[in-house]
Amino acid sequence: MYTHGRKQGCRISLDYTYRGMRVAFLENEVLRVGVLLDKGADIFEFTYKPRDLDFMWQSPIEMRAPYVATSALPEGAFHDYYYGGWQEVLPSAGWASEPYLGTYQGLHGEISLLPFEAAIVEDSPEKVSLRVWTRAYRSPLALERFMTLERHRPVLHIRERLTNESPAEFAVMWGHHPAFGEPFLDDSCRVSAPATEVEVLAFHPNGLWEPGGGYEFPNVLNRRSGELQDIRRVLPRETGSVDVVFFKGLAEGWYGITNERLKVGFGMAWDASLFKYLWMWQVYGGHHDYPWYGRTYNCALEPFTSYPPAGIKNALDN
Repeated sequence: MYTHGRKQGCRISLDYTYRGMRVAFLENEVLRVGVLLDKGADIFEFTYKPRDLDFMWQSPIEMRAPYVATSALPEGAFHDYYYGGWQEVLPSAGWASEPYLGTYQGLHGEISLLPFEAAIVEDSPEKVSLRVWTRAYRSPLALERFMTLERHRPVLHIRERLTNESPAEFAVMWGHHPAFGEPFLDDSCRVSAPATEVEVLAFHPNGLWEPGGGYEFPNVLNRRSGELQDIRRVLPRETGSVDVVFFKGLAEGWYGITNERLKVGFGMAWDASLFKYLWMWQVYGGHHDYPWYGRTYNCALEPFTSYPPAGIKNALDN
């Protein structure tokens, strides 16, 4: 990334665009992080520079500005613009057919589709920090996020504040949705997490795992073989499956996903008193309908405040 006056250490820029959309970059000797300001302040690139390895999944849908839809989907527009990467999910996760406090929130809420404002907070060879913020349209919520890189450290620090600007209580499902793909993702990848229980969502006809809860982590019933299998092992594309599972009973807030062939991994750590659950979205070549049509191989590991079935009412019940 070009930064006038600096070729080493930390760098940050708000000077770039992609197809007319504003993007920001943060970079040090180890990491390069790209942020799509005009759509959710998504992290569209998370590259480990010593291996030239971007962990983020890139879907068949291109990263593009909003277009005129041929028809409105009941679930909203999340999938129409889902190019992969890392989204923030607010104020609802999944898709609920019933409204909450008078309005529908759509699949994964509205925050990931909104433009963000941005400002550089710190810019030195030792440390760079970016502040991004937005207000929701359909919800009384304001979100502020700080993203920081320090020299020589392969760590992106994220600090956030979510504010309910109404005088009444407003329930949310809140989470982070980083999706991993090739060339990082393959069947040598293994997930680590301090969970005690697994629940499988009845999600798709090509699901590999028997839906239900009460599984003792990490073993889940494979409904094709009828045997218990370790859910932590990423399976090959040829498996032809798609599932959503939830890891519960987290002793601490962290996970890791490690590619044992490449000997490199990605991890997240968070406040487990807030994000109490870890979702795992597994697409091992089996999502044969909209919007993927069998073209995708990816995995997402998502810290969340709550878990489906989808919608605020169900989350409150849970």
